[in-house]
Amino acid sequence: MDRTSWIAVIICFILLLAYGPVVNHLYPPQPRPAQPATATLPPSAEPLPTPGNGTPAVPAPPASQPEIASAPGDFTPDLPPEQVAVLENSLFAVTLTTHGGAVKEVTLKQHQAENGKPVVLNSASSQPLLNLSGWGGPGSLQAYTLESSTPASATFTRVLRPGLSLSRTYTLGDNYQIRLSQTVFNTGTSPEALPAYDLHLGTAASVYFTPGERPYVGLSWFTQDRDYIKHKLPEFDGFRPLGIPFSSGKSILQSKEGVELRWAAVKSQFFAVVVACEGFNASGVKGVRRELPAFRPKNEPIPDGIEAALAVPGVAVGPASSYQQQFLVYAGPKEDHRLRPLPDQIDHVMEFGWMGPVSRPLLMFMNVVHNWTGNYGLSIILLTIVVKGVLWWPQGAANRSMKRMAAVGPLMKEMQEKYKDDPKKLNEKMLDIYRDYGVNPVGGCLPMLIQLPVFLGFYYMLLSAIELRHAGFLWVADLSQPDTIWRLPIPGLEFPVNPMPLIMAATMYWSMQSTPQPAGVDNPAYKIMKFMPLIFLLFCYNFSSALSLYWTVQNLLSIVQIKVNNLTPAPTLEELKAEAQRKRKQRKAGPWNRT
Repeated sequence: MDRTSWIAVIICFILLLAYGPVVNHLYPPQPRPAQPATATLPPSAEPLPTPGNGTPAVPAPPASQPEIASAPGDFTPDLPPEQVAVLENSLFAVTLTTHGGAVKEVTLKQHQAENGKPVVLNSASSQPLLNLSGWGGPGSLQAYTLESSTPASATFTRVLRPGLSLSRTYTLGDNYQIRLSQTVFNTGTSPEALPAYDLHLGTAASVYFTPGERPYVGLSWFTQDRDYIKHKLPEFDGFRPLGIPFSSGKSILQSKEGVELRWAAVKSQFFAVVVACEGFNASGVKGVRRELPAFRPKNEPIPDGIEAALAVPGVAVGPASSYQQQFLVYAGPKEDHRLRPLPDQIDHVMEFGWMGPVSRPLLMFMNVVHNWTGNYGLSIILLTIVVKGVLWWPQGAANRSMKRMAAVGPLMKEMQEKYKDDPKKLNEKMLDIYRDYGVNPVGGCLPMLIQLPVFLGFYYMLLSAIELRHAGFLWVADLSQPDTIWRLPIPGLEFPVNPMPLIMAATMYWSMQSTPQPAGVDNPAYKIMKFMPLIFLLFCYNFSSALSLYWTVQNLLSIVQIKVNNLTPAPTLEELKAEAQRKRKQRKAGPWNRT
């Protein structure tokens, strides 16, 4: 590629990097309608039916989808003074409230927010986590009585109507687990049928409350048919390049009607709240977008999150009997070793996807090395060295293939000039050269193809690897974030300067320049490879700096290997031809007659 082409490519790359900030500056998103400050999720429930004496047993009504659309009429009636109970262990503290008999917030003791205080889950939500709505009474919150409380368990009760009461007992489990045992007591002489209700899942909000985190905020669920469904916050926006609405955004995220669920989760990049049904299935889930003005960072737009509710089937309770439902809740960091033991494949919230067989071993090995080094930057370097050791042989074979291609380069160039007006004849001659000299024009691409699954596995692992959050290395303050050291003072844009991906692209270009290439040969594979540094730079520029660190070390090790391989002289045409003839004879002789 000549100098003019390189200049054009660099200009295109700069435009691609600047596209997002420029468009957001010139075509800001349309403001969303203001939401009432008191809007809650879900809206007011209807009063409970009151069967009289002698009413025959009525089956529990089927559960419907939760009604969680924004409702200006939602309100919270005057409640008695709030009482709280705190359950805690060494990992987290769960604050329970009598306003809803549910979880007000979850404080993660071992994870710090940007203000230096512990991370608090559900602090941005309009309702307590696990708030029950649909069993009578005005408003979305109902008053409960705190019956008992210890550091490991607490029980709340509420009288639904004379003869019918509700008890909710919360118990701390291991590894950020909370168990809710919910019991309906019928002390009357008539059967009771309670309708389906909604169970609040909380609000998924980003960790740093910045626009770049919106793709990581999501709502997901796991069906009875063992399908994992996920949705992300940007789905509410639609597709609006240059301000042109190509597709409208969604107003609500919901599961399909009639599909039963095992669990549902609201989550950010590093934290998740999962609510799983034990012994029965939920009937649906819905999520809506909520603005979070109280968490607006300086000089940033108002952040938003996803607020969701789970639809739970109703219950039928016979006279002088009770009915119990149990839920398992995980409220904590997305740590694979804590999520894997949980039932119904709750570890899907890690979202390794189809790269799980690669991502999970990489994460496990990185954590093992960290236990020895004490630094995740060094762990990534050692992990890269191990991966390179595994790929050393195929990389060496590819380097030798490229040296053979370089040896036949002059001959191929001669054929291109001789048959430039006869493409069919040129292709025939090229195939003859490949066969006679035993060379493969795509053999040099083998290392990239082999390393690509490892790169993708590392990428998916870093999407939710909370281990790297706040982990520093050299000038990088947080390996889970871009290593921005400065922002170009362009009014309205503030373009970030991230050294690590720039170093990665430079080392990749150096590696490619060190690789033997056939001079003057018009090979499409090599032309494509020339663009790889720019492609990877664009891909990694605003991503986790840990990914750029991994690929930088990978490039440096590849350069070392190329230098080692270059110590062996390149083969001559006569040597290549003799080797190709020998291999053809061996193939004809068969595996049993080779000597």
